[in-house]
Amino acid sequence: MTETTTDDMSRHRDAVRGFALKLLGEVALAEDITQETFLRAQRTDAGYRGEAGEKSWLCAIALNLVRDHFRTTARRPETTAEPEAVENVAAPGDAELNLLESEMSSCIGEFLARLPRPQYDVVALHDTAGLGHAEIAAQLDISVANSRVVLHRGRQALRGMFEEGCVLAFGEDAIPCERRPPSGED
Repeated sequence: MTETTTDDMSRHRDAVRGFALKLLGEVALAEDITQETFLRAQRTDAGYRGEAGEKSWLCAIALNLVRDHFRTTARRPETTAEPEAVENVAAPGDAELNLLESEMSSCIGEFLARLPRPQYDVVALHDTAGLGHAEIAAQLDISVANSRVVLHRGRQALRGMFEEGCVLAFGEDAIPCERRPPSGED
């Protein structure tokens, strides 16, 4: 087992925060997930074993926390932000763009969370955290070839979910992605 200090791991804080933000689309929630990731990394009995990079180990912890977040929010009713809170997020020119990016990241994260576990893990770690197949394979205890296959299948499944659940209109509307109403609701 490789001994890793908190200071050693802290150099990956921005990468973990960015990973969580891409999946969640909310700065405050990404900060909470990042903080919890480092707390769990310090507390875990298993610790960092050195089989994969520290960054991939930390992203795997964050991924589990994000997955737990989506599981618990799926059980709760959806809430909407108050208009005053949205207006105070950023400067007037940036507010709309920030809100749009946040909504799209959150939407993508929700679709991603619907993937079965191995696909979700590989797609999130590869496409969101930027990890390579060797790092993913070591972290998830699968082969590099399996990582590639699972990534391909996960992307196909995600594409199908987007086609079924979203209306994409790039260049046609200010909001390029809107959710389709469930069948029977128009």
